[in-house]
Amino acid sequence: MNKRVFSALLSAGLAATSLGSGAITGDQAMAQTQPEWHNCMTREVFTPEKQVWCDRWNTLVNGTYIVPLGFGPEPTFETVTLENGEYNRPGELLVGRAKEPNWLAFGDINGDGKTDAAIFFGVNQGGGTNLVTYVAAVMDIDGAAQALRPVAVGERIMLNGPTTIENQRINVSQLTQTEVINRSFVVNSDSLSELAQLPGPVDSSMPDGTIVFSQTPTYAVRVFTQQGQPRINLFNKSTGQQELNAAPATTNVSAGGVTFTHGGTPSVAVNIAADVTQTIEVNNAVQTNSASVTGTVSYLPRIAMPPNAILEVSLVDVSRANAPAIVLASQGTVFGDRQVPIPFELVYNPDQIDPRLSYAVQARITVDGDLRFTTTSRFAVITQGNPTNVEVLVEQISR
Repeated sequence: MNKRVFSALLSAGLAATSLGSGAITGDQAMAQTQPEWHNCMTREVFTPEKQVWCDRWNTLVNGTYIVPLGFGPEPTFETVTLENGEYNRPGELLVGRAKEPNWLAFGDINGDGKTDAAIFFGVNQGGGTNLVTYVAAVMDIDGAAQALRPVAVGERIMLNGPTTIENQRINVSQLTQTEVINRSFVVNSDSLSELAQLPGPVDSSMPDGTIVFSQTPTYAVRVFTQQGQPRINLFNKSTGQQELNAAPATTNVSAGGVTFTHGGTPSVAVNIAADVTQTIEVNNAVQTNSASVTGTVSYLPRIAMPPNAILEVSLVDVSRANAPAIVLASQGTVFGDRQVPIPFELVYNPDQIDPRLSYAVQARITVDGDLRFTTTSRFAVITQGNPTNVEVLVEQISR
C-alpha cells in the first residue's frame, strides 16, 4: 500500500461526526466546546499561545511511538519515529497519526504538573485495507515527550466530540452506527489502561438481564442473559482485547449458590454464593487481586416484593458533576423467596480507584421493568474515609 492510498484510508477510517459544534446524546445534539486548534503552516508572527501549541504539534507529528505488531492478545511492540505524521515500511508496516480536531488533547494525565498529550494513530500491517486505531499518551510534551504503550480502540472508528483530558483521564466519545460509547483511559506504569464502565469496546450497551459485572486488575467480566440464555463477556485489560463476546454459558444452581461457566478458550467460571459473595476464575485460576464493597439493601415501607422483583446494585464513580456516573461493578439479584434486607458484593479493580475522587453505591428495585424503589441519597464508599461495607436504603417511587 502506498502512502497516498494509506492517507486516504486513514482519513476515511478516523472520522469525526459532521455535527459542527454538536454531539449526539441519545436522539439529540448537545453543544460542545471546540478544542483549541491552529494552522501551524501560516506565515504570520505567532502569538505566544500559538507558538506553544505549534511546538507541541511538531513534536507529535515527528514523534517516536510504541506500535503493537499483530492484533492478537499478546502482540509484540516496535518503536517507530514518524515523519510529518507518518511512518512507512512498504509492504510491512504503515503508521499514520490523526491530524484533525477532536483527535488531540493536551493536559496533565498523571498529576505531575506537566503537560501531556493524548493522540490517535492508525496502524496497517502487511498491506490490504486493515486499519486498527490506537490511542496513546505522550508524557511531558514540552520536555522528554515520552510515548506510552497505546490501547486499541477499534477499526475505522468515529468520534462524537472532542477528546479531553480531565481528572487525569483521557476521555474519548466514540460513535458507532447505533450508539455513543464514552470511554476513559488512565496511565498505568508505562502504558495506558482503560478505566471502562464496560468490559470492552465491542459492545458498549448494558445487556438486558445483567447478572454481574466485576473487575480485577487483569480482567473485566460480565454475565448477562440474552433471549433467556446466559452469556459471558471477558475483557483482558493487559492486552486490550475482548476475549469473549456474548459467549454461551451454562448455569449450575445448588443450595450453595449459582455458577456460570464458559468451558471454551479462555475458560471462565463466575460463582455467586448464597450470601452473594463472588469467586471469579479465568483459565482455572482464581482471580484474587481484586477488592469488593459489601452491604445490604433495604427499604422502610412494609411491602413485600414479588418473587420476580430484581435488585440492581452498582458501584459508581460519582466525581464528575453533571455527567453520567461511571459504573465500576454491578450485581443483579432476583428476590425469589427473599425479602429485604438483601446482601450484595461488588467486586472492583483497586487500581481504578483514585483517592481524590468520590465513589458511591446506587441501588434500584424493579418489577417487570417497572421501577419501584431507588436510592435518593449518596451512600459513599472506599475513599475519603468512607467504608467498604454499607447499608443502603432505597426510597419508594411515587405513583
